[in-house]
Amino acid sequence: MLKSRMLKRSITRACTLAVAIVMTMASPLSHAQDAKGKKNKSQSRAAAKGLTEEQKAVHLLDRATFGRRPGEVEGVLKMGWQKYLDEQVHPERISDDGAEQKLRNIESYNLSNAELAKYYPPPQVIQQALKSRGLEFPAPGANQADPTKKEINKALKNPDKLDKPGKNDPAEQMEAPAQPPYIEQMRRGRELAQALAEMGYKPPQKIIQDLQQARITRAVYSERQLQEVMTDFWFNHFNVFIQKGADRVLTTSYERDVIKPRVFGKFADLLKATAESPAMLFYLDNWMSASPNSRMAQYQNRAPLGRFGQAKVGELEMPNQAAQQPQRRARGINENYAREIMELHTLGVDGGYTQKDVQEVARCFTGWTLRNPRNNAEFIFAPMMHDNGEKTVLGHKIPAGGGKKDGEMVIDILAHHPSTAKFISTKLARKFVSDNPPQSLVDRMAQTFLKSDGDIREVILAMFNSPEFQAPENYRAKIKTPLEMTVSAVRAIGAETNGGPAFHRWIAQMGEGLFMAQPPTGYPDTADHWVNTGALLERMNFALALSGNRIPGARVDLSRLGIEERTVNSANASQVVDKYVTLLLRGQISAQTRATIDKSINDQLLAKTDTGAPAIDSARIVGLILGSPEFQRQ
Repeated sequence: MLKSRMLKRSITRACTLAVAIVMTMASPLSHAQDAKGKKNKSQSRAAAKGLTEEQKAVHLLDRATFGRRPGEVEGVLKMGWQKYLDEQVHPERISDDGAEQKLRNIESYNLSNAELAKYYPPPQVIQQALKSRGLEFPAPGANQADPTKKEINKALKNPDKLDKPGKNDPAEQMEAPAQPPYIEQMRRGRELAQALAEMGYKPPQKIIQDLQQARITRAVYSERQLQEVMTDFWFNHFNVFIQKGADRVLTTSYERDVIKPRVFGKFADLLKATAESPAMLFYLDNWMSASPNSRMAQYQNRAPLGRFGQAKVGELEMPNQAAQQPQRRARGINENYAREIMELHTLGVDGGYTQKDVQEVARCFTGWTLRNPRNNAEFIFAPMMHDNGEKTVLGHKIPAGGGKKDGEMVIDILAHHPSTAKFISTKLARKFVSDNPPQSLVDRMAQTFLKSDGDIREVILAMFNSPEFQAPENYRAKIKTPLEMTVSAVRAIGAETNGGPAFHRWIAQMGEGLFMAQPPTGYPDTADHWVNTGALLERMNFALALSGNRIPGARVDLSRLGIEERTVNSANASQVVDKYVTLLLRGQISAQTRATIDKSINDQLLAKTDTGAPAIDSARIVGLILGSPEFQRQ
């Protein structure tokens, strides 16, 4: 009973502590609001003082990487701030063998679209393949429902257990009337499981898990840190949702082959690559967009059906409206991509375009479609779907008969438009400088964008080398996203992680499931979206779980940090906290946070006085610091 009461008191204190520290996390947001009110008073003082060389190194590492590793600030000071930056904007000059070796172990991440579609097919393809062997899944039976994706994934993951139920396996209870009918079928279906294994099929969900694991792995281990940060930025800018149909297969190559290689290149090249990407074409439905007067529309209702009820016209497979709906209706132009390429990808919502421009751009992109959209999808231009009439976009006349060049002209117009230069510069400055970037900086970045023909590397360098970036009011003024927070915590203490589902689960619980943003806007990049009590409590819980070695697939060895004390008692508590604050926060901690941490430690030591040797593991201190308001800032 005594031990039980002590345990309950300990849990209560831990929860109280977490809530207390989380409540102080409003300080990053309130700090920014207070700073705005005191801006005029502090500007002259800040301009005179400026950042120290150490602070400049910390600031660059905070913004250009996924977090500082032990000793990295000293390394940048030794190398030189500018040399480090120049190296990072040329990732091809940096060896990245360690990260690349880890990525080679993530099987599906290294496969092509065709291989992913072959080995990780959707449930309907699995059913069709089994039928070709004279088998059915589930086994034939009256009034049996089709298997769900979850059921098929279970069968693929555990084929050897289908007829070997464990102690808690519901198959043991299959005679009970309440049991789902598929249980009995799966037990009788070992032959099906063996057939699936022989065909080399794997769980479709594994593609998503592997891509999330690859993103985390690269963020933690890559030496090309700025390239990884920029890949995260541009994917979010040109967002697609991995759970939408064929994008489950197409998103891996989209990030790996379309986004990542172009993060420092010409914006026009990146825009064109995303426009032709199967993932983007499928996500925004442009692959189905056809002029109502095109030859495709005439063939649509009488073409023979291919797989999945799609009409086969030449090399294409297009959705057959008559097969899918009780009433026939003419195919038409889809405006989704036309609207998003202007509002989200280039000009911005206030970029000066009209609804008529949206309609004209949509006409220009008719015929930009896919061959085999659900199996080794490839971009092709289909003249029979295209509107070949004359168009006018943002005052530019696009002559009739241009074919694929119509869309290419639109890309060129948009990529070189002054509104695009301003919109892209604003988003980059918001990401790397401040939630409310100075207009003077945005204007100079936009000028660089226009003068350099949209050279992203030049725009980035202009931003990092600007006085606004180095301004003291922007130092540690942004709040980390969940991905940035979790990865920076791993890097800060030199931890190891495989980036697997257990790690990603924490990021998702904080609100940023990787590749899981459904709207084309992606995730926001401002503090007000990430600062709320629930999400911040998750951050504290993650920090304590990480430092305490309670996250599967992650491992922490605090002895590698060079701090000898592994346990904390009343005699050395303050000294140990000082050491970790210096290591993890460069000594920058508010009096309020420090008092909260000290009180927590003292309370825990007091609770352990009954044991005769009051002491706590230093991992607890590390967790509290990683979950503190100061560690959430960058």
